[in-house]
Amino acid sequence: VNECSSANGGCEHACTNTIGSFECSCVAGYNLNADDISCDAKPVLFNLRPFPPDIDECTIANGGCQQNCNNLMGSFLCSCGTGYNLNDDGATCDDTDECFTANGGCDQTCSNTIGSFFCSCGTGYSLNINGFVCDDVDECSTTNGGCQHICSNSIGGILCSCQNGYRLNSNGLTCDDVDECAVENGGCEQTCTNNIPGFQCSCGGGYSLNGDGFSCDDINECASANGGCEQTCINNVGSFQCSCVDGYNLNPDGLACDDINECNTANGGCSEICNNTIGSFECFCREGYMLNADGFGCDGNYCFR
Repeated sequence: VNECSSANGGCEHACTNTIGSFECSCVAGYNLNADDISCDAKPVLFNLRPFPPDIDECTIANGGCQQNCNNLMGSFLCSCGTGYNLNDDGATCDDTDECFTANGGCDQTCSNTIGSFFCSCGTGYSLNINGFVCDDVDECSTTNGGCQHICSNSIGGILCSCQNGYRLNSNGLTCDDVDECAVENGGCEQTCTNNIPGFQCSCGGGYSLNGDGFSCDDINECASANGGCEQTCINNVGSFQCSCVDGYNLNPDGLACDDINECNTANGGCSEICNNTIGSFECFCREGYMLNADGFGCDGNYCFR
């Protein structure tokens, strides 16, 4: 750092920059004080001629200085304003690239300008009022950061995410419905119905959905009102059927039982008279005959009084 470029390094007369430091010195006729900055005139010996009057070189063409001319007793000194360094010619000034040292103190980007510099920040940050530090911008606080569902702020950016039943689109902002049924039927044992969002399992007739929401349990229709059967109810997996005891036929409605008139077919097997009863039948013989032990045939020629 050239300390002499700023306020002449604090030196009253001449400032000489050195590697890592600087030195003050005085023009002829002056001594450097113990503070190493100020100058006092040397004692004038008696009988010696006094110094001639000082000439202010700065009044003529600014002493040849490009920027600041500082008149000194018996001499002058050029200096430069903030943001400039004095060249080795002692007169002209070059721009100081403040960004070269410690990035100008900027948190992120330092841009050098003629005689100055400025700091700036990348996307997702805003420049602090101190002009150096970059503060994270919470993009989620404005229109949810552009996210359709969930916006999570991160340092220098955001992250969009989706609610259950959705996946993030390749644009990183919107959410698309996930068709859970497209993969292994959504885990459903029978029917999977995709919803927006989510999905639902269901079961066919004769089944009820298990408490796990996926598997199906057989419904025992016979356990309730005998399944609607008039006589016998037989539970099957996923269904049931009605049946009737001997002497009855199942009605076309599949539930009721109709009496079979056995006498309509081969006289019920009776050799003489067949009498139909509810659920059965009986054989009889004409007067003068007796029903055999088999319940069908008749033996005759019995005498009656």
